[in-house]
Amino acid sequence: MSKRIILMCVILLLLVIPLMVNTHGEVGDKDADTEDLKGYAEKLVSLKNHKNAGILYQKIAVRYSNESDWSNASCYYVLAGDNFVTVKEYELAAATFLKAGNCYHEQRDCENASLYYDKGAELYKTNYPEYDDTWIEEKIEQCKERSLISTLLIVGILLATIKFSSKTAFGCAFATLRKREILAVASFYFAVPFTMSILIGEFGGAYEFVNLLMNSWVLLGLMHLIIALFLLVLGLYTVKKWVRSKKDITRKTFILMAIPCPVCGATMFIACALLIIMGMSSVLVGLLVGGIFFATIIGLTFGIRELKERKNLSPSSLGSVMTFFGLLYFLSLLLIPAYLPVKDMEINIAGVPTSDVIAGLLFMLVMIAVGFIKQTFTRTTRLHKIKGKL
Repeated sequence: MSKRIILMCVILLLLVIPLMVNTHGEVGDKDADTEDLKGYAEKLVSLKNHKNAGILYQKIAVRYSNESDWSNASCYYVLAGDNFVTVKEYELAAATFLKAGNCYHEQRDCENASLYYDKGAELYKTNYPEYDDTWIEEKIEQCKERSLISTLLIVGILLATIKFSSKTAFGCAFATLRKREILAVASFYFAVPFTMSILIGEFGGAYEFVNLLMNSWVLLGLMHLIIALFLLVLGLYTVKKWVRSKKDITRKTFILMAIPCPVCGATMFIACALLIIMGMSSVLVGLLVGGIFFATIIGLTFGIRELKERKNLSPSSLGSVMTFFGLLYFLSLLLIPAYLPVKDMEINIAGVPTSDVIAGLLFMLVMIAVGFIKQTFTRTTRLHKIKGKL
């Protein structure tokens, strides 16, 4: 092989290798796993290559932002900003901290949003003393307002779960069911939202499905109307059968009260999705929403049953309760159109502080449990006293 050919090969290699490296780098940026990028960034930090580490952390944060994972996005924007500050790249650090502030704003974590907005503004002022940061105050006020609206929205959804579980509890209480059958119904209502939350956590898409359900109010309203009609018709039929022929059909008609209707299923899904969007783990969400259904059904069912035994109520009472819930459903259909403009409001349901929502609900559940245990204990003591006298 001649020297000229060898020289040409060397030149070609010198030209091709950099192109291959650049191409590989670009592909790596696009296709590399996020965990790999984290590993590369950590190695760069250990080598004190803070600027490139900051760039990698910024890329990781962008990926999480694109997935609406604001919690992780904010963490990696902060890491990127800290690395830029270390090498005195203040303009890059400022832009990155402002993006971190935006992520906290999306989570409705107004305190941290304010902190990183201020950090970013201060760093900008090192290069641009005339930088105007008056927008921060307005942005934080907006964050607080939306946080309040979002909290009220989620509380309303969770109260709706109590409404539907109450319907089931009344159905079980006034029907002639055994304790294990009531327990089976309550367990079913625990299992459904628990499974929903696990699936949402596994496959994602919470935002998309919630928006779809929120925009399907006409279909949900139609289902609401059908359920109201069935409740009224079967409720009146239950009363008629008992009054005319003393026939107890509560074991059949209670099913309409007990099974989760499409609107109830939508409420379960929205409750689970909103809490997951808030940042709770899917398992905790399943335990919370399923626990609300289970505790409400068990507590109300046995509480109403005790009252029913004291008053010696007939099976026709279930028909009266079904009629009441049918009218309640009709009333909600009349009220809903007045609140339809709310769906056009710009409400971001992400990142409500969990403690703001959960604490009150847990307190309520504990009080229900304490009341139920106290009532059961009082009744047992009274029965023992009666037996002692006999």
